[in-house]
Amino acid sequence: MPHFAPFALAIALLAMLAAPAANAGSAAVTSVEPTISIPSTPVPSRQGWTGAYGGVTFGIARSGQRAGIDDAGRTTELNVAGHVGYNLDLGNWIAGGELAVGRFGQGDGETSWGATTRLRGGPVLGAEGRTWGFGSVGLTHLRDAGTDAEGQDHADGWLIGIGAARLLRDNVILTGEISHTRFGGGSDARSTGASVGVSFRF
Repeated sequence: MPHFAPFALAIALLAMLAAPAANAGSAAVTSVEPTISIPSTPVPSRQGWTGAYGGVTFGIARSGQRAGIDDAGRTTELNVAGHVGYNLDLGNWIAGGELAVGRFGQGDGETSWGATTRLRGGPVLGAEGRTWGFGSVGLTHLRDAGTDAEGQDHADGWLIGIGAARLLRDNVILTGEISHTRFGGGSDARSTGASVGVSFRF
């Protein structure tokens, strides 16, 4: 038995040295790294445009005929019209249609009544979706306009325009547009103007 004493002592010393290393390795494996939480930035809600609306439009325009056809010159025209329409929100784009009926007063005191129907479409602007830029195209009809060379009391034409609309509130829309109108019937009458409209969604 005395011959085994050195071996037993050596084994005991190795066991004592290995124990701290084993404990250190176990601690390294079971340690948990702290979790860092990064707060997310809230995404603003997108305002929708789909729905019917109605309102009133005020405008001013310069109208007349092509030089060389009418020597009377151009006149300034003020108008006010009621309108109804419907917009369809397609995501990044909006499309819609509108019908307007109104009174057109010219600088010479002549008054006309007219109706205009148009289609509008264009992209949504801004992260909140409250601004809409659009182009428009449509047809128009005037009564008692006196634009025909033979003195007829009506005229038909077409129009194009460009504008923008803004949702002031969820149910109130402010619209501005610049448009150009041309009439047929041999008169070559034309008009260019600007308008501002206020609409209420329902």
